[in-house]
Amino acid sequence: MFKLTIVTPERRLLVNQEVEEVTVPGFKGELNILPGHAPLITTLGVGVMKWRLKGQEKQNQAVISWGYCQVSPEGVNVLANIADLPEEIDLVATKEYLAKSEKHVLDEVITDADWTEFQKEWTRARAKIEVAENQIKK
Repeated sequence: MFKLTIVTPERRLLVNQEVEEVTVPGFKGELNILPGHAPLITTLGVGVMKWRLKGQEKQNQAVISWGYCQVSPEGVNVLANIADLPEEIDLVATKEYLAKSEKHVLDEVITDADWTEFQKEWTRARAKIEVAENQIKK
């Protein structure tokens, strides 16, 4: 077992909770962290973070948007710019946003900078949809 802390600039989602495993959306791919993992610090991308609390089979999820992850012998610290828990996600609004923004990109001329921003927001919206739909299935 090891401890997990997830914080954003606005709040603490989880503080020193004992977990059995953690999966974070690393900047260059998913990173699975188990007890005894080598110490490291990495940047986070946009995506679904998962963790399993000690003694539970259920996997918890949140959508993480950019940040850092520190792994030490004591545990994992996630410092995220934004983190959305499943119960905080408005599935209908997120799907509407995704449809409208995709239509906007198809109908309008956009700059490279806008395109990059759209890609980040789409990735976040798709992750929010995945997490919210997984919550509904449970």
